Formats: sequence, structure tokens, C-alpha cells
Amino acid sequence: MILILSPAKNMIDAADVPDWNIRPLSRPAFLQEASFLSKELKQFSPWQLETILGVNPSLALKAFGQYQRFHAENGNVPALLSYQGLQYQHLSSIDFSPLDWDAAQDRLRVISALYGVLRPLDAVLPYRLEMLCRHSFAGKRLYRFWGDRIWKNLSQMHSDEPIINLASQEYAKTVIPYAAGKMITCDFLISKHGRFVCIATIAKMARGQMARMVVKKRLNHPEELQAFQWGGFAFQPRLSSECHYTFIADKRQAL
Repeated sequence: MILILSPAKNMIDAADVPDWNIRPLSRPAFLQEASFLSKELKQFSPWQLETILGVNPSLALKAFGQYQRFHAENGNVPALLSYQGLQYQHLSSIDFSPLDWDAAQDRLRVISALYGVLRPLDAVLPYRLEMLCRHSFAGKRLYRFWGDRIWKNLSQMHSDEPIINLASQEYAKTVIPYAAGKMITCDFLISKHGRFVCIATIAKMARGQMARMVVKKRLNHPEELQAFQWGGFAFQPRLSSECHYTFIADKRQAL
């Protein structure tokens, strides 16, 4: 099985990455597309990027600097270590052994607005870009720009394997229209006042923990995910189906 993850907005430079003992870096599949998108964004001023990226002036200035220095072929940090959001903090790949990295490279994929699809060891550079970006690239918003390319990359390389969706809706939408029954979405819900709600921060943590479990335990089959228990979450078969696995935690017990 292949797990798809969302990227994180915060990324770190190579100089800030702790020492790690991993395999050689790999080459992203869509470097040509990443180069095109970055060159398009490189032409804008910081204040223009504020609107295009939907960020504040400080983040726009940081993104401006990143794109001025960006050359897709010069990536120097493994993707799984470069992202710094809650999901990646709980995936905690910094303590992966070389064999863990091999397992991650086989099982995990990050969906990226700039790079398309990333394997954990793919060499990347920091960037700021989300699928909901307001700019049109070659006359197309990013969902149309990527079209079915992300899905084809996943399905051609792993044609017989189910896809486990641990991504947010924003990134899962790049795959959902083409998945046709091959995708299983994992939902992490909190029981609160008699209702089930998704709390984004807790869901991100749980996704990272599940991805870590898959890597560390070398899981290969979707059914094995049903044993996941973390932060009070437990699999609920009555609320689940073949294409949705639901995990529930009581608000009083969560985390």
C-alpha cells in the first residue's frame, strides 16, 4: 500500500537540518514542472506574492527570497525532513534507521503543489505554494495544471497497490477524481457533546503517527491500519467502510 500525505507550509534549509544517517537522495519525478512553476513565481515582487500566495508581508518576503534562489535541480534536503508541520513532527523521521528510510521510500508519498509527487528521499528546496494558489500558470490553476499527472505517477509505479489517503482535502483532491475505488481515506474524529468532529491539529498529529507506524512496523496491507491506537483513537468498524476507515477518540481522552 502507498500512503499519501500533505506537505507542510513550513520548511527548513539544509543548514538547519540535523545530522542524519540515511540513503542517498533521490530525484523528484516532476523537476521540469517544478522548474516551470518556480520560474513563473520568480518574476513577482514580494507585495505581488502577498496576494498570489495569500500570505502576510513577512511570509511573502521570505517566499520571494526562496524563489529568487530556487533551482529545482539543486535540491539538497530529503523531502521528509524538510517539512516542519505537526504531521511531520509526529512522523519524526529524524530517528529513522537506514532500513526505516528504505521502508518510507517504498510506502510514503507527499503531494506537493510545486513538485507534484515526492518520495521521502527526494531532494527538495524550501518553497511556498499551495494547491489553492490564486495564480494561473500557463492559463491554468494548479488543479488543472497538474490534472491527472499526480495520479498517473502513483498508479503507474504502484498499479496493484491500494492508496491510503492521509492527506488534507486540498491535496487529496488531486487524486480522488481518478482513484475509482482504489483509495482508502482515514478519518480521525473526536467525540464531543454527542457529535463527531474533526479537529485539524489533532488529525495532523494522528496522520503522522499512523505513517510512522506503517514505516516502523513495515505494514503492507490496509487491514493492518485498523490496529492503530494513539492519543485515545481506536478503529470503529461500524462507522467505517471499504473506502473509509474511521478512528474515534473521546474528547476527554484525546491525547
